[in-house]
Amino acid sequence: MMTTISTTCPRCGAIKLKHWSDLTDDEKFLAERLPASAEYSKDERKKHRFCTRCWYEEKKPDSTLA
Repeated sequence: MMTTISTTCPRCGAIKLKHWSDLTDDEKFLAERLPASAEYSKDERKKHRFCTRCWYEEKKPDSTLA
């Protein structure tokens, strides 16, 4: 069974959610100021995905292998 990971933003429908490593320096600057920065460590937030259109932050891990 294969798990499909959606890359579409559930909030605004933007085409692609970005991983931390895919963000530009300016986008990282903005992402660091989102409300989740108070809840999660910087290392944990690098595992999240971000919509650069509406700044939705997906907090679920990508996928896990059983």
